[in-house]
Parts: sequence; C-alpha cells; structure tokens
Amino acid sequence: MSDMPTAADGAHPPRGASTSGPTESENEHERPSGKRDMGTAEDSPEYVDPQPVRRTGPGPGAASTPAEPTPGSGSGSGPAEHGTTEVRPDAISGGDGIATTPDAAKPVAPTEPVSTATTTPAETPEAAWPPAASAAPSVPGAPAAPQAPDAATAPHAPDAPRAAAAPAASATPAKPTTPPPSPIPETPEFPTRVGFYGPLPFIPPPDQQRRNTRRHLLAAAGGVVAVLALLASLAVGGVFDTPSSPAAVPIAERNGAGTTAKAEEKAPVTRIATSDVAFLTDNRTQALKAGNADAFVAGIDPTATELVAAQRRVFANLRLFPFTSVEFRPPAAYIDSGTDAGPLSRDVSVVFAHQVTGVDSEPIAERYIWTVYRASVGAPLVITKIVGASTSGGGNAYPAPWDEDELALIERPHVLLAVPVKNKAKAATWADRAESALKKNLAVWKGPAITPQRYVVYVTPDHDTFIHALSGNDLPNVTGVCRTMPPARPISRDQPMAGSRITLDGSETMFTKGDGEQQTHLMRHELGHAMVAEFERGGDGPPLWVSEGFAEYLAWTDLSLAEWFQPDARNQVRAGKFSGKLPSDTEVNSPDAKTSTVGYHYSMLAIRYIAEKYGAAKADTFVVAVYKDSAPAALDAALKEATGLDRDTFESNWAKYVRTKVGN
Repeated sequence: MSDMPTAADGAHPPRGASTSGPTESENEHERPSGKRDMGTAEDSPEYVDPQPVRRTGPGPGAASTPAEPTPGSGSGSGPAEHGTTEVRPDAISGGDGIATTPDAAKPVAPTEPVSTATTTPAETPEAAWPPAASAAPSVPGAPAAPQAPDAATAPHAPDAPRAAAAPAASATPAKPTTPPPSPIPETPEFPTRVGFYGPLPFIPPPDQQRRNTRRHLLAAAGGVVAVLALLASLAVGGVFDTPSSPAAVPIAERNGAGTTAKAEEKAPVTRIATSDVAFLTDNRTQALKAGNADAFVAGIDPTATELVAAQRRVFANLRLFPFTSVEFRPPAAYIDSGTDAGPLSRDVSVVFAHQVTGVDSEPIAERYIWTVYRASVGAPLVITKIVGASTSGGGNAYPAPWDEDELALIERPHVLLAVPVKNKAKAATWADRAESALKKNLAVWKGPAITPQRYVVYVTPDHDTFIHALSGNDLPNVTGVCRTMPPARPISRDQPMAGSRITLDGSETMFTKGDGEQQTHLMRHELGHAMVAEFERGGDGPPLWVSEGFAEYLAWTDLSLAEWFQPDARNQVRAGKFSGKLPSDTEVNSPDAKTSTVGYHYSMLAIRYIAEKYGAAKADTFVVAVYKDSAPAALDAALKEATGLDRDTFESNWAKYVRTKVGN
C-alpha cells in the first residue's frame, strides 16, 4: 500500500489502497480465475506498516487523519436514508430488473459509521422457484434414502466399466421403500447328462423296442468290438497322460468347475450406483427450490449431527440469494462396487450448478465431495461427509459465501452484499459504498457493453475466513479478491467466463474503523475486475500490468495526478531508479510490499496514459481485447490498434509520461 500526500502541503497522512493480482490456478482446463488485491499500507506515526507481500494499488491520501464517518457520509457513498433492504430466508426471487437510485451525498470527513436503522422486511409471499423440467421426486418431507438396484444404468468414464441398467426412481414416491437385494441371474441349464462316452441313448417306446431288438443286438456287438479297439489304442498311445489343453479335460471335471464359477458369480456384493446418488441430489435440488429444510438434509446420516446442522445453515444461506437456476448434479463416472455384501463407502463428486440472477450469464459450478455409505446389500444410502472439492485446477466456485457463517444479505440495484449476521448493522453502509463505487466505474467505462447487472460482494467476518475463501492461501496484505468463474458446462479455451465473486477481508481496519475512503477505493478496484470478467477466456489471462492497471485506473479516476501521488514511486523516479519498462508480473506480484505497490502504480499509469492520450474508449477496448486473447502477438496488435504504436515505442512514450507525472 502506499500513502498519497496532497501536493498542496506535502504532508504524508495515513492513506492506503488496495491492490489485486491473480490467485492460484483452480481448474485443470481453465486459467486461474482469481485476482489478488493487496492490503493497505500506512505511514502515519501511529500506524505500523504491515509485512511485505502483494498489494493492490495505492489509495488516495488525505491531509489529516480522518474522523470516523457518520451515517450517510464517507467517500460519497454513505448509507441511504431508505435503510437496508433485507431478504427473507424463505423468499427466493429471480428478479431481473435493475432499478436506479440517486447517487449518495458528497463525501465528508470519514467518521465511524453508526448502524443505520434497518427497516424490518415486509412480509412478502415466497417467490416460487421455476418448476424443474424433469420429473424429480417431490419433497414434502424427508425422503427415505435411495435404494441400491443391483445393476444401475450409470454414465461412465471412457475407461471405466459400464454398470448394468437399473430401474429409474419413481417420479413422485409417496414413501420410498427399501428395494429387494440385487437380482441374481438364473443359473443356465447344464448340458445333457452324459454316459461314459457320450449322451445316454434315446429310449424308444416298448413296442418299438421289440421291433428293434435285433438291430440293438447287432449294434451292441459292434459296440463291443469298438470298445476293445479303443482300449487297445489307449494302451499304446498314452491317451491317459495329463491333458495339455482345456478341451482334453474330462467333461465331468469341466462341468464341476463351471458349477463353482457360476455359484461364485451369484454371490451378492454391496454396490452404489450413480442412480442412487442421483436420487439424493435430485431430492436436494427439489428441497432447495421448495424451501423444505428437512428434505434438504434428509439424505444425511442422522447420526452425523454436526453435518446436519452445517447443511441446515447452508440451506438457510442459499435461500437468501436470487437464483435463476439451481441443480445438484450427481457424478457421471462409474462407482466401484464392493467386494462382499458388507459395508461400502465411496467418495463421489457432486456439482452444485447455480446461476445468480443478474450476476451470472449462465450457471457456474461449485464442486463438492460427498462421502456416501451403504451398510450392506439393500441398505439405504446415506451421506456421511461433505467437503469442498479441490480448487487447485480452477473452475470451482467453492467456497462460496453460503458455505461459511450464517449470513445476512443486503440488496442494492447493482450489488448483493453478503455479511455474517453479526455485521448486519454495518452492512447497509458498506452496501451503499459498493453501490456508489460501481456507479462511478460504469460512468467512466466507454468500452463494449457490460453484461452483468449485479455483483456479489462478500465481506468476511475475520481473516481466517478470508484465507479460506482464498483456498487456504495466506497472502499477507491481500485485502480483496475477485474470482472469475467459468460456466458449469464443458467449454473450450476461447469461450468467455460466466460470472465472478468478490471477497473482502472484513478484519481490515477500513471495515473495523469505518474508513469509507479506503473502502470505496478497494471496492472500485475489485468491481473493476468483475466488470471485465465476462470478457476473459481460458488460458493464462492478461499480464498483470493490464488487469491490475485497469482496476487501479478505475480506482484512481477521481484523483488528479497534479495533487495526488504515490510516495515510493515518486522517490524511485526522482532517484533515477525507474527503468522505463512496463512492470513484469513478478514485480506487480512481488512479496515485497514496496516493489508490489510501485508495480501497481506504474501499471495504473499505463492504462491512464492510453485513456488520457487516446481516449477512454481506446483504453477500455484495449483491455477487453487483451482479456480475450493475451498472447504476446495479440497484445501487440491490440496496442497498435489503440495507440498506433508498436510496443517499444509505446513503452518509451509511456516512460516519459511517468517521469513527468510522478517525478515532479
């Protein structure tokens, strides 16, 4: 973070800003979706500079230490007089209209926000979810666990064995019952009984026997001669030696072996088919749509009391959000069966495909791992554990705000602000600031049409929860993250992303002490990332001087470079240590706070230079082009289109601009 003293008095009052950068890769086939925003760094006498790490960009400075904001004040986005709009846990709507509200009052000296009087939400009828297209089991109550057909038809991986077909679950089972054990195929008939040398002869009726007596005697005599000849050949040729091929094994012996094998095939084993898991996921989907908490947790092992309680909390949190669509999807892969008829436990992948109305262009995926358990053949299938799936490859929205503490949701025309219930009183002010920040960003934007109408912002209750939202990555000085999410459906690398999620560290002093100016700067930066998320494609993503420079450019829009500056960057330029080169990803994402802060500032000046020299529309169009294709050749072409210059010439001209704006 950096302090930004005004040029008027040369003072260095405590002021900082946010910075952002890419998070770790989360999806195997998609590029990393996160943007890391660095925390603020203050240099006032009473402020201790945080440990060096990645930052997000300098924030504006002020001439004196700010007083705490009063309600309705602070960075032009204090709480509106109308109070807080709350969402009932049992009311899920898919409103697609976006209303407009007047801008907040002009900013005044920041003071500690006083809890705004939140209006008690009016009782509104529950907005019914759109009925599912498929016939899924109704959930008037807690359904029984699904049963295990012996051979269920299950989608399978290309290299996995295909499961046998199983009867589909009833569309609306009144009371699911335990199905019979897996059917056992009937044993095929054995071959015709045999005598010593072959099948027993056909026995004719008595009258025919009398007529054929003579023929039989002759045949018997011939048979005796044949037997004697055969015995002689056996003695000479060694036919009684050990057989060398299966065909030489005596028929009786082969029949015995076959009987044993078939008996073994008949032994039942415990199985879990994908259709069994689908029964659980379908019930959960319908329960969420219907607002039936009991049915939502019905498939969980009742002895797992902590899991039941946690999933009830998830259910209540989910019911706060306006979804266009929701669906829990079972695994598509074959599930290995057991080896005997005893207990069987398997970890299966379950996707929560969801589309937040006005936020996501189509459903995105949150992936979980369910541990499912069947005690024996025919026993009910139950869920014993639910955890988030790995985020190491990208494309996983876990953890989402609803996976954390009990939430309150504050709605504004362009913002859905989620906070822990304990911070509900402060959240109205934060929501107003986020709304004001988004409106300012949209007013500056001159590029292609922006599709998202709303943005999800989650302010965490503490730093540990914030780290969890970063998939366990403890990044010092990081205060905000915007994760870009791909669609839930399979896509190629050249298709756009479907949504974004913003997470802010509620333990930062800007939230605990009510620094409205810092909050607004951080929100403008993160919302800037979210605004262009829809243009991003799979792959490595844009270089940080473009992505972080653009977000900081929006956050600095209202600040005159004649009055505001970044001290570390100014000192570097004045000392002749400015290289004149665009900052690398390593510099922007440096663990050293000063290096990172300066890198963010130079990146901001690169986008600002394009906007001032060639127009905001050229700058915005350049950013979008790089988000769509970040290959070096494509970036050079986009820069040429925006400025008419090759990269070397642009870099040289930009360096002169930096020395003029920063070094004076």
